Amino acid sequence: MVDFFRSAMSYLSGEGDVGGGSGGGNAFVGQTVDIGDGMKLKVKKVIAEGGYGFVFVAQDTSTGIDYALKRQIVASENIKAIKQEITFLTQLSGHPHIINFIGAASSKDPAGGSAEFLIVTELIT
Repeated sequence: MVDFFRSAMSYLSGEGDVGGGSGGGNAFVGQTVDIGDGMKLKVKKVIAEGGYGFVFVAQDTSTGIDYALKRQIVASENIKAIKQEITFLTQLSGHPHIINFIGAASSKDPAGGSAEFLIVTELIT
């Protein structure tokens, strides 16, 4: 938990990216992802990482607005939990003390072993 706060404070104070270097060395940085409904995000840098995934700053290619983009790759038995997280974020969006949910996208491995989820929320700085 301490590492999470340290990395968040490092980002907020402008001291650099999580993991050091441009984008923290994550291959996802620099890619453009399609969230759906015309929203495309360019992944700018890693701001946090944990046991289940990464959180990035991603910029909407049409508006220039920065968002938080959470990327999780999960085994098939954990898909239900991620879908439940998205449901909770959708239901609680708009509450003054909870981040606003913007959108989500997912893709499943054709072999059926895992799925990738992208969750977009407002970026709090």
